[in-house]
Amino acid sequence: MTDWLNFLGWTILPQLVTNWVQIIYYRLVYYAGANIPKPGQPKYELHRRRIFVVVVLSYLIYTIVDAVYSIKPNYYDELKINQDFTIKEIKANFRKLQLEYHPDKNQEEGAQETFIWLRAAYDTLTDPVKRYAYDRFGTEINNWNNCSILRDYLVNGLASFLGFYIGTGLVLFILNVLGKGQFGRFWRLVVFFAIACLEASMILHPKPPVITSLFLSRWAIFEQIIILRQLFITTFIAISQVGPMLFPSDEIIISPSLANLETLSRIAVEESKNQLRASFQPFQGNITAQKELEKKMESLLVETFLYQNDPELNKMYSQVYQRVVKRNKSQ
Repeated sequence: MTDWLNFLGWTILPQLVTNWVQIIYYRLVYYAGANIPKPGQPKYELHRRRIFVVVVLSYLIYTIVDAVYSIKPNYYDELKINQDFTIKEIKANFRKLQLEYHPDKNQEEGAQETFIWLRAAYDTLTDPVKRYAYDRFGTEINNWNNCSILRDYLVNGLASFLGFYIGTGLVLFILNVLGKGQFGRFWRLVVFFAIACLEASMILHPKPPVITSLFLSRWAIFEQIIILRQLFITTFIAISQVGPMLFPSDEIIISPSLANLETLSRIAVEESKNQLRASFQPFQGNITAQKELEKKMESLLVETFLYQNDPELNKMYSQVYQRVVKRNKSQ
């Protein structure tokens, strides 16, 4: 449900907020009776583009921050230990929390659920196989029945991994077929496959990649994956919206020139037709002149054809032409 609301937000909010901000901006900047830019005017469109870019980038930052802070506490957080904990540390912390939330000693509402949650966290993190699976797939592993060895968890986890990327790839393909989000589509596909390979490495490799260890070490691997996916989706939605405004494509730039060129070509064709009709106007109604014209045009057509396709005739014609030119000069 949250993903659909996020998508709906990206579809509606940027345009809506841009309209509001532009109205407020004009009320603050332009005094009453001033020449306020109107829709369709270059200045109005320039202001709208700038406001829209600021709104989209602000919303992008908000969605990324919201995605980070909406991540619920993981098992490590609940047991108040680091990811490189020792057995002594986890046992000591679990013992303290167990005494604090034990149903016999804590009658507050939710204490029993917290106690059960802490027990599941302790059992998972002290089991090497379950801990490896939890680090990569989160609490989703609790719904995978009949998993006892690492291979079982990886099979279930990779099925979820493939489902996400196949579904996302299908959406990108459909958008490409429909001609939507064309801006930056090459790099979108490159980053899409790069993140898929990075996530596969994060799942299969015992240690997380260096790039995620540097910037996302605070979170567990499955939380890093959530952040990367959200970052990919929201960033490219934002780019597909602001990209055409910041970097107009060549098609958008040259389309008015092409339209003008097409119009001029049509005018030239019509003018040529009119001149041709005017040239043949004197021959209308004069049968004798028309027949004489047909003979001359037929003779001219034959000569032109021979001149273009017979090299020997072309050579002879050039020689005769040069002799005639010399004769005229001597006279």
